[in-house]
Amino acid sequence: MTRADPVSRSAGTLTDRARGLLADERVADRRGWLQAVHPVLKLLGVLALLVVTVTFDRPGPPAAMLAMTVFAAVLSRVPLGTHALRTGVPMTVSLLIVAPQAVLLPGATLAGPVTVPGSTYVATFTLRVGASVSLLGLLLSTTRFAALVGALRTLRVPRTAVTLLAITYRYLLVVFEELSRLVLARRSRRVRPATLRESWREAGSLLGTFLLRALDRGERVGRAARSRGGTAGRAYTRRQAVGTADAAFAFVVFATVAAGVLLA
Repeated sequence: MTRADPVSRSAGTLTDRARGLLADERVADRRGWLQAVHPVLKLLGVLALLVVTVTFDRPGPPAAMLAMTVFAAVLSRVPLGTHALRTGVPMTVSLLIVAPQAVLLPGATLAGPVTVPGSTYVATFTLRVGASVSLLGLLLSTTRFAALVGALRTLRVPRTAVTLLAITYRYLLVVFEELSRLVLARRSRRVRPATLRESWREAGSLLGTFLLRALDRGERVGRAARSRGGTAGRAYTRRQAVGTADAAFAFVVFATVAAGVLLA
């Protein structure tokens, strides 16, 4: 077997990263602050913080929110490198998207064609995206998916929406497993290095085969679900007493929301 071509290498990296992101719940099993918070309280608190974050119109408050999420990640024993990567990439993309506004918005000049209102808008927007992504990252990394689905059912979220979310999550794991098998099979059958043109031509065949196998696997998953009684799940029945972590989280959320309302 030869060195993987760019298409196989990219598909393999995407598959490994996606499967690791979806299936890795080691952080949720650690003994940290947010891991000890009840999933229902955690979900409601994060939603409240998200609503407050998107209302900020100055760069200071979202920067403070972002710093608070980093501190919460430390207390929850979330790997800072991984968390920074998951937060930094969306921030960089959003910065590139709104960067022209630093020149297009009229107002006092800051440096060259950059205006004060424009730079303030770009900084505020980027920090809001970073704080929001960081909050969602903390929720997903410190909560097991089954507990998150159970919390949605406890909050009486429509059953159809919860069921679609659960099926999508489970089927994504299956889909990426199929892609991993296709990439491995392609690598094992190659006896010589492929040119870039050959790689792109074979990528079309790989994509078509992947779509056909994904559809076929989806049909089999659906038949298996129907044979077991459908996809209706039970409500979240775990009993968990309110502890110090819950009280501390509720206090932080209440104080942050109150501060956001006063600063608005």
